[in-house]
Amino acid sequence: MTIISATGNQSATTLLAATKTTATVTAVASQQAAATQSTSVTIGQATSSTPVYAITKPALVWENASADLISSKLAGNFSSAGNAARFAGLGAALLERFTTDAGSYSQSVLKQTAGPASSVSSAQSQLHTKADNQITLSVKTASGALVDITLGSDADGLGVQVNVTKGTLSDADRTALAGLADGFQKAIDGLTAQPPKLDLSGLTKFDTSVLSSVDLHATLGTKNNVQTLDFHADASTRSVKSTGELGTVDISVDMSKRALLGTDSQQKQALNQYLKQFSSAGTRGNADSSLMDMFKDAFTALNSNYGASATTYKSSGPEPVHFSLTKTDKNMMSGLADFTASVTQTPTDKTNPMRPDEVDTFSYQVSQASTITGDSTQNRNITQKQQSHLVASFHQSLTPGLKLNLTSDRDSQNYLYYQIDDKAESTTSVQYHKGALVSASVDQSASTSTHIQKYVKGWLESDTTTPVETSKTTDLLGKLQSAWQNDAPRMSFRDYLAHQSLPDLSGLVLLESDPVQLKNTPA
Repeated sequence: MTIISATGNQSATTLLAATKTTATVTAVASQQAAATQSTSVTIGQATSSTPVYAITKPALVWENASADLISSKLAGNFSSAGNAARFAGLGAALLERFTTDAGSYSQSVLKQTAGPASSVSSAQSQLHTKADNQITLSVKTASGALVDITLGSDADGLGVQVNVTKGTLSDADRTALAGLADGFQKAIDGLTAQPPKLDLSGLTKFDTSVLSSVDLHATLGTKNNVQTLDFHADASTRSVKSTGELGTVDISVDMSKRALLGTDSQQKQALNQYLKQFSSAGTRGNADSSLMDMFKDAFTALNSNYGASATTYKSSGPEPVHFSLTKTDKNMMSGLADFTASVTQTPTDKTNPMRPDEVDTFSYQVSQASTITGDSTQNRNITQKQQSHLVASFHQSLTPGLKLNLTSDRDSQNYLYYQIDDKAESTTSVQYHKGALVSASVDQSASTSTHIQKYVKGWLESDTTTPVETSKTTDLLGKLQSAWQNDAPRMSFRDYLAHQSLPDLSGLVLLESDPVQLKNTPA
């Protein structure tokens, strides 16, 4: 312990002079110095050993004596507050390390406290396994090696670890791992942002012939506000589930039916259409904008970087059938992989103390499912169904822009209570018989239900329900035949489908959740 004392008279003038000109520095060594470094400062008459104030600087304990780049980043980040600053740059640095080193790695820094060495060892181990804030990236290579990268942080420590097990890494493995550095860091930065974001697209950009799977797990925050994430990607599936104070995002994408994937322009068109409808659903259901942004970001990430599509599809079952799909087939599909997606906002049941049964909720589900059946390519049936369902309830002020503040006082009970229930569906059916396209159509429907209760000074003044519904069928085969008659009537219809540029019909099959918009769109 170092004690710095300044002596002088008790008068204000002499005191100021003393602080400038007189100082006695005494160094005291004790057994606790290894645990804590402390500076005590006494100003005025040195008649007491009790300092006016003390500055305590805890010593730091390092897991390994090293001056490498990652240790330097740990040292720089450790003094920062918050997960965003604590984890800044660490994820990328750990993956970039594979450009020079293919082995395991472990490092941590702790605030040292007086106690046995075993407690320090236990604290170091906990940083790598059960820290308060923990992020783990697990990557399996095609050759079978497993790489686990862990970042852990709590009030008294910060640590990172790399474990390479079940094999060794080839040069191609190391290059592919380093290629995930930017995507991993962006995912970390998003998760630790306020509000959190799901920036995961960089973790889908990998060659599945080198890296067979990528998993990201995270647990961040305090006991009353924990944000969790589970992400997975491989050649056949992609999924993400995130839960937190705002709600839950849950998305799964089936990559196994690559034969149905469309062109880049088709995929972009479909993705934009879905994002537009997600925004509309969030606005209509009064959803939290940050939660909807997370949902849209995750959906975009999982439906990006598909890689190469395929032309054949093998059905499941004891006697699988191999189907060959054509550009005509893909031209009448959405272009996206099959998926299920949902976003659910944490319900709020304390908005209106006078009527606790009026709960603010938001739940939205959307999906696409495709099937290919038949006994051969010559006799095949393709069905693709897209559907969505929105259920929401919320309170709104009678005066636009005025913040609602409902209390047990009837004078505050002036509001509208909305209950929303919307559904939409789009089903595309394509049939071939003896190699000829004999039927192709899309059936679409959309319905909305808006239930509004109006209260004035606590009394129900009106109670209305407004349903709107539209359905229609579009003959896709007829549109192809019309294009054939206009463009190449001297050619057979089958040859036209096989060799000519076809009109893009994919936009006609996309889900439309607004019944008014669906009604006004030409069939």
